[in-house]
Amino acid sequence: MSIATKKTVLADFVVEDLGVEYSDYFRGYGPGPGSKYSNYTYGIGDTEEEALEDCMEMMAQSAEFNFTEDVERRIREAYGDCDGETTVADYLDLEEGEGDDGADGRDDWSESAWFHVGIAWNEKEVDG
Repeated sequence: MSIATKKTVLADFVVEDLGVEYSDYFRGYGPGPGSKYSNYTYGIGDTEEEALEDCMEMMAQSAEFNFTEDVERRIREAYGDCDGETTVADYLDLEEGEGDDGADGRDDWSESAWFHVGIAWNEKEVDG
């Protein structure tokens, strides 16, 4: 007699570039009216790549499914090209040296500005 087991996997999802926002003004990321997704998270970074990495890490920590290399591949394919070179300073077209360097190496004008990437997803149970 075999006992049927179920496992939770990633179903449908969307990965969104939420742009560069200041922490004080970022409205958050979550369900809007009629949303078809039940899970949401976002990540921040000094580059778009850092934001995507942070977002995937947040997703891996909160998801009920096993976040595998295949899941990461699917997310990266859905997102498309990801810039790991352009910093917030470059994006905002600020001159080098504008502001004083903080302990983290970022100028004070950009301490609260970040690239934001969001992922919304659903999970489903399958025979496993």
